[in-house]
Amino acid sequence: MTRSPNGRRLLLRLLRTAVYAIIVVFLCWQLWRVRHGLGDSLTSVGWGAVGLAAGFTVVGTFPGFFGWRLLVTGSGIRLTVSDAAWVFFLSGVTRYLPGAIWPPIVQAALARRVGAPAAGLMTAGLITLVLTALSGSIVGLLAVPYLAADDPLWWLALPLVLAGAGAVVLAPRLLAKLLRLGQRLLRRGAHEIALPTARTSMGVLAYNVLGWCCNGTHAAILAVAFGAPLAGALTLGIGGFVLSAVAGALSQAPAGLGVREVVLGLTLGVLVSGPDLVTLLLLSRLLTTLGHVIATLGVLGLLAGTRFVAARRAARTSPVPSLTRE
Repeated sequence: MTRSPNGRRLLLRLLRTAVYAIIVVFLCWQLWRVRHGLGDSLTSVGWGAVGLAAGFTVVGTFPGFFGWRLLVTGSGIRLTVSDAAWVFFLSGVTRYLPGAIWPPIVQAALARRVGAPAAGLMTAGLITLVLTALSGSIVGLLAVPYLAADDPLWWLALPLVLAGAGAVVLAPRLLAKLLRLGQRLLRRGAHEIALPTARTSMGVLAYNVLGWCCNGTHAAILAVAFGAPLAGALTLGIGGFVLSAVAGALSQAPAGLGVREVVLGLTLGVLVSGPDLVTLLLLSRLLTTLGHVIATLGVLGLLAGTRFVAARRAARTSPVPSLTRE
């Protein structure tokens, strides 16, 4: 007996809801388990470290935009800086939905408003997802030497990431197949795919690496505030956070909730433990969300204000039709 499509969708929805509920219960249990030490841990961090870490999360949002715009421009789509920023940051709000595929979908939906081809922006968005995950895996290698000191199996991550980098950058046919698969899944038709050149791909990777390093620095700052050595905090903080973020993005959980905390706890647990580790995970989630919200609202607010002022100025300078008597 086979289930109907509606029955399968209902079952998948129930399973997804159950998984989310288990994640929330697990995180709440972790908080309850160390509740007596959370106050002291928060006090030991200090507002200076929190403010500095928050600043890095805000700055870390912008390299991804420049990398995406470089990719869009390389595919032959000309967007003004304001239109590109509007599409990128508005679509970025969907990162809090389950799955990482939503930004390309929203970018395609917004394409008509900025005079761009929907298929082109969707393709650029899909390539961005691939290159973002790849650059994150590369930055995550920073944590491998420290982790491999306890478990040599971590060295296996090195050839895997390098092979993935070579496949994406040097084998465009593989990337084209992935994009055509994405087009079929999104039901956008078999439009011609403009693949980025190797130079463009390397430029996007460089921007994304910079963004990942800025974002990961916040975890290193928090780890140092809890007494971790600087060298270990930089490698495990940056590399461990990026590995956790990539794992969260590849999962179906909204914003990687739960998955990111587990991976980051496994990596930074080498340096920080107990209530301090739980506090670090909480602050990491709070600061990265806050940094993204501040950057998004700041950019969209600036664009809205600029367009409002331009519209008012145009209205004042436009000629007023005069009334003549017959």
